[in-house]
Amino acid sequence: MAVDARQVVEDFLALVRPVVIESSAGSGCAVAAVAVGCDAATDQVPHEASAAAFASWVGALTDRLASAGLPDADAADLATTLITLLEGAHVLCRAAASVEPFDRVCRTATVLVGSRYAG
Repeated sequence: MAVDARQVVEDFLALVRPVVIESSAGSGCAVAAVAVGCDAATDQVPHEASAAAFASWVGALTDRLASAGLPDADAADLATTLITLLEGAHVLCRAAASVEPFDRVCRTATVLVGSRYAG
């Protein structure tokens, strides 16, 4: 069975859900903590490391979405959106002490992707 963009998104959201559950219990994203906690002008090494990690994640998702048939620009935009969604979910779920914000955004993201990138 061919994998489409919606399936890639669903797979990604399922893969990261356990990590977001940990955020709702008080953990968080170490890469985001470094990115937010360092000054790019004075803390170049941690800043560059966090930027590289996020770029790697976006790149991997971009490749997967492109393999599913999305044009490169759309794949990169959607990959960036998904990583942004994930990082925002860490914050909202931690603040709410609940995974519900992530579940809400998953439902919406899946519908939007299905309607925007329908085969």
